[in-house]
Amino acid sequence: MTTSEKKFVTVLITTQDHIIRGKVELPIPSVVDNPTNENLLFYVLNSGNIFLPIKDGLIMHKHNVEFKPEEVKYYNINLNIVHSCKIVEDDA
Repeated sequence: MTTSEKKFVTVLITTQDHIIRGKVELPIPSVVDNPTNENLLFYVLNSGNIFLPIKDGLIMHKHNVEFKPEEVKYYNINLNIVHSCKIVEDDA
């Protein structure tokens, strides 16, 4: 799969207590040799930064059912608490 001209990729992040869905900004494709969305996300997650900025996020608690999950415009998540991160399809 080759990189599209998208600047963001939608990810689903799980931590011990939360599930977070939001958009992560991708770097310019020239920073990696094989510029797929997966490789660019791998670069972002392993670039040495401790925090991952999430835009237009939805934060849900894993153990408590919420009527309306918390919506955030911008959220920095500490990568030390991330258990998994995967790319999901955009709804729009």
